[in-house]
Amino acid sequence: MNSSELNGSELNSTSLSSTAIAVFVKTPGLSPVKTRLAASIGTPDAEHLYRLCVSAIEQTLLGATQDLSISPFWAVGETAGLSNALWQGFESIHTGDGGLGERQHHIYQTLQARYQRVILVGADSPQLSVKLLKEAIKALDKHTFAIGPAVDGGYYLFAGRAPVPKNIWTSVIYSAADTAEQLCAQLPSPAVELERITDVDTINDLKVLKSELLAETALSHKQEEIIRWIDKLEG
Repeated sequence: MNSSELNGSELNSTSLSSTAIAVFVKTPGLSPVKTRLAASIGTPDAEHLYRLCVSAIEQTLLGATQDLSISPFWAVGETAGLSNALWQGFESIHTGDGGLGERQHHIYQTLQARYQRVILVGADSPQLSVKLLKEAIKALDKHTFAIGPAVDGGYYLFAGRAPVPKNIWTSVIYSAADTAEQLCAQLPSPAVELERITDVDTINDLKVLKSELLAETALSHKQEEIIRWIDKLEG
């Protein structure tokens, strides 16, 4: 699928009744990835895990398209990364420049103008499941926003069906112990809280990730590959 800046003319009008899901990603080789993890296990292994996480999330979204009316996107951090082979399975959109708040606002408002519901997810939680995505979409039937809090205080998923002003995104302090709380406190209406799971930032998160994956009743092949990789790393 071709990459684009997602001009309005490139989106089908039928998407107004469906859900867009954007995965925020960086391109290995163009931007550092998993830097805190790399400090412990080395850059090559950290980049390999990142690719595994991306593949697992991609497989989950492909599975979700069979049951849900969703349109998946890669939200790519670099313009030069839009044509990278990693991001050709879905439409790829440049996040724009600036901090994480500016980038989330850009992607959210771009998709929210054309889709009934928008879900933003990161690439650090490969245990993301179709079940969780269904719960996020269902939550928006009766509520305006939903959030998937991460164990470290951030969030792995944000879902909404109404605009969120830019100043809300940019006023949040990211990578803090209360990042999700900060965002929720400023939203125009309360957000439904989904299951709390781990996102992978440090070597200590790997064991937790493995346990959360093993707790799932049905794993994808890519998720199973992550478990095998962690086992091998642990020796």
